[in-house]
Amino acid sequence: MKGPSVTCVFGVNIGLKGYQKMLNKIYEGIEGLKLDVSNWLVYLRGEIDPITFIRKMYKARSYVELFRIDYGYEENPQGTRRPNSHFMRCCFELNTLDISWYKRIIGALKTIQGVSFTIDAQPVMGNPMVYLCGNIEIGVLMKMLVKTGIELSAMEYGVEYKDANLNPPPPKKVEAPSIGTAETKDVKDTVPPPLPEVVKHQVVYKKSRGLRRFFC
Repeated sequence: MKGPSVTCVFGVNIGLKGYQKMLNKIYEGIEGLKLDVSNWLVYLRGEIDPITFIRKMYKARSYVELFRIDYGYEENPQGTRRPNSHFMRCCFELNTLDISWYKRIIGALKTIQGVSFTIDAQPVMGNPMVYLCGNIEIGVLMKMLVKTGIELSAMEYGVEYKDANLNPPPPKKVEAPSIGTAETKDVKDTVPPPLPEVVKHQVVYKKSRGLRRFFC
């Protein structure tokens, strides 16, 4: 089965010398690379390990402005991507101005099997958010949260769940950054759809002065 693709939308600061070289480093190693460039707003899609890609985007942070990354969400998941009794779905805020933001994401991805995620770095309202799901044992999850310093906004644990509040936000049209360009233009709405819903849920964690547990 063909693996899931990474899709990404980001702006490029063409006012910095050497931005072409940095873009080439981002594109290297991406199989089936597809690009849509409009006024230096780049829509990218291709197959690459998501951890590797996040590291690339972090190294290029002086040259690019991240808007959104999506990974996974392919139909008929197989193998480690199939939800099991340790299935977890969560969301949390991500301060992209913090120089260590990428370490938190990578720390989470390394411990979760069959992961799918969205990084919404430029939301219309509120702070940058991460929407993540995959299989992980509850004990490993707790250790990962402590180690990475991630504070969950909401979480559901167990193979059967349903909560629209944990769905990634619908894709929005993004305008090209004004840096290095004379005009802006909308990018095409081509971001993959949100995760399909299953049914029921077992345990819900919601953030309110710390984590509280509700049994349903």
